[in-house]
Amino acid sequence: MGAPPPISIRCECGEARAVPYGATWTCEKCGRRWDTHQIPATEYLARVRRMRRFRVELFGLLALGIGVFVPLILFVSSGLILVAGMISFFFFIWYMPFWRRRVRRAAADAPTWELHPE
Repeated sequence: MGAPPPISIRCECGEARAVPYGATWTCEKCGRRWDTHQIPATEYLARVRRMRRFRVELFGLLALGIGVFVPLILFVSSGLILVAGMISFFFFIWYMPFWRRRVRRAAADAPTWELHPE
């Protein structure tokens, strides 16, 4: 599954850092201390789950395509490789831009949090 994505913190002095959720960061420039526990865990985990769902959807579709076409090419006809290539082409030309727009829209609509130094 991997670690959840880090949280980008920009200090009031201009220094910035990517910090894992649940960690604290002390700015090297001004000494302010930032705690990511100020972000509600339920909101953060909901955002992580939503982004992970997009990845699972994409890999599921790719696995389905491979699972269908590899046996067909191997056991039915090697001529189907052309059909698989055409479907892959249309997948990347039509579906992927749609998928990217959905992911960008979800990221833009996601909640943002304003942390305050301790």
